[in-house]
Amino acid sequence: MPVEAPDGSVVGLVSAGITTENVGVSANRQLPLVLVAAGVALVLATAGTALVSRRLLRQTHGLGPHEMTRMYEHHDAVLHAVREGVLILDGEGRLLLANDEAQRLLDLPEDAEGRHVRDLALPDDTASLLASGRVATDEVHLVRDRLLAVNQRPTDVRGGPPGSVATLRDSTELRALSGRAESARERLDMLYAAGVGIGTSLDVSRTAEELAGLAVPRFADFATVDLFDAVLAGGQPEPVDALRRTALSGVRADVPLYPVGRQIRFVESSPQGHSLRTGRPVLEPRLDRARGWQAQDLERSAQVVEYGIHSLITVPLRAGTLVLGVVSFWRADKPQPFDEEELALAEELVARAAVSIDNARRYTREHSMAVTLQRSLLPRSLPEQDALEIAYRYLPAQAGVGGDWFDVLPLSGLAWRWWWGTSSDTGCTPRPPWGGCARRCTTSPRWICRRRSC
Repeated sequence: MPVEAPDGSVVGLVSAGITTENVGVSANRQLPLVLVAAGVALVLATAGTALVSRRLLRQTHGLGPHEMTRMYEHHDAVLHAVREGVLILDGEGRLLLANDEAQRLLDLPEDAEGRHVRDLALPDDTASLLASGRVATDEVHLVRDRLLAVNQRPTDVRGGPPGSVATLRDSTELRALSGRAESARERLDMLYAAGVGIGTSLDVSRTAEELAGLAVPRFADFATVDLFDAVLAGGQPEPVDALRRTALSGVRADVPLYPVGRQIRFVESSPQGHSLRTGRPVLEPRLDRARGWQAQDLERSAQVVEYGIHSLITVPLRAGTLVLGVVSFWRADKPQPFDEEELALAEELVARAAVSIDNARRYTREHSMAVTLQRSLLPRSLPEQDALEIAYRYLPAQAGVGGDWFDVLPLSGLAWRWWWGTSSDTGCTPRPPWGGCARRCTTSPRWICRRRSC
């Protein structure tokens, strides 16, 4: 040991020696105590390690470190890759965890974790639900511009920590798809109704009225059907002919459109004129900006726009290569204008109706020919005689009857015989019970035959 002077300098050394024998004796006396202490420490450490390992295994459900690491990695990947938002909150309403989708749906700030949900600028109803921790199933909440379906369950049901877990699902696109599916179903229903309700008769005007009546109000607020005059008479239309308003249907009766029966010549710049010329449908979403349509009738078009009609679809009535007329669909009450999908629906609807109108046109033509033929078979004059006053009237039957007939036959002197009967056959050549009647009625001008036939 050094001996130092007051100024800190070393002035001497003091040393004491000890023999190795005394060191060995002292170490031998302390060695059992050191060994006993080490053994006790080892036993305590082993017991503590076993207790801690047992508790950890119980807390981790028997998973080892490797399994826990792998499970954490998998759960973390799933949590941030899932397409539903996941929120974990403690019992006081503080946000403990939010995955990527939840941060996107709720537009959460970067420091959201650890803050109370009422401090995250969420809508009041959404923040109240998350803070309450109550059970919720598919509750729809409007957050920003999204409709979110929220499900929430508490975490302390089976002895877990207080808090709750909430999942968020964006139902905006789903509701939009549901809306489109419902619209498609309604359109299919309307096309089915068109197949059943249009063409119930072989009358051209009535078929046009059925088409206009079906479209209102399911598709349009007003519908008009304009046909060529030749079509109404059963003939083939010419492009230069005028059209006649055959049907008009609407949600109100005071609409300032051309009335039924009005003869119309559409200018080429109008949507109707373009459809008749090209055979293609035309969509006018904004009538107040449609200069070509306004050129048809400036005064009436101003009245139509002032009335509230704002959108128009025109579709030509086509049967093969023939254009029979044009159908116009007008929208007033619904604020949205017609779109391309509705244009396609209108084209399909009119195409189905065109078949029925063309069938009615053909029937009108054939019926007119049959009536003309039957009238040509009637006697041209009555027989000259002074005993009886004879008159007849020709009434062509519409359907379902064979015909009635009578004969007035001269006998000797001033005697006459009157025969009458009913034929049961249908068609243009009925076969009466008296087989000779049909032959004599066509060979002798002195006998008068009256029939109701096809």
